[in-house]
Amino acid sequence: MREVIKLKKKKILILEDNEDFRSSLSLEFEDKGFEVIAIENMNEIPEIPLNYAVVDLRLKNDNGLQCIEKIHKLSPSCRIVMLTGYPSLATAVQAMKKGAVNYLTKPINLLQLEKALFEEEFTLPNQVDPIQNSSPSLARHEREYIEYVLAECQGNITSAAKKLGLHRQSLQRKLKKYPPRK
Repeated sequence: MREVIKLKKKKILILEDNEDFRSSLSLEFEDKGFEVIAIENMNEIPEIPLNYAVVDLRLKNDNGLQCIEKIHKLSPSCRIVMLTGYPSLATAVQAMKKGAVNYLTKPINLLQLEKALFEEEFTLPNQVDPIQNSSPSLARHEREYIEYVLAECQGNITSAAKKLGLHRQSLQRKLKKYPPRK
């Protein structure tokens, strides 16, 4: 009688509040042989060792940066990639400090995500040369500063508005706008 050796599947956590995107990523990684744990909020993060994690920055009731901290505490060797549709330099730096190996802007393709998760040295093919684009627009600077102050206030809009010298509703309007391209 032959003994069947069962190989352990690598575990990947997908923390995304958009159900369609979450299930799409889940299917892709299951097809590649991963054990997928697909969840939509921080309370569902399992207390088991994880190999990889894909975390959305803005979740319905949670902040992806806090999720990175929790995952990193539970699985220090887990390779975490943060995804966001609202990129800023401030949140990118915070994500990397908290343990993310990369920070990608949505929409992404699966190849980009795989390279970010599995390769040690990863640079995006469309990465902008900082020398060529050394002067971001005033709108970009403003948005990054707002994101920075908001992060300092743990996401509290009222406190951030006071620090910025804005009315709370004005700050909310600014945050609802799409971030500037340059």
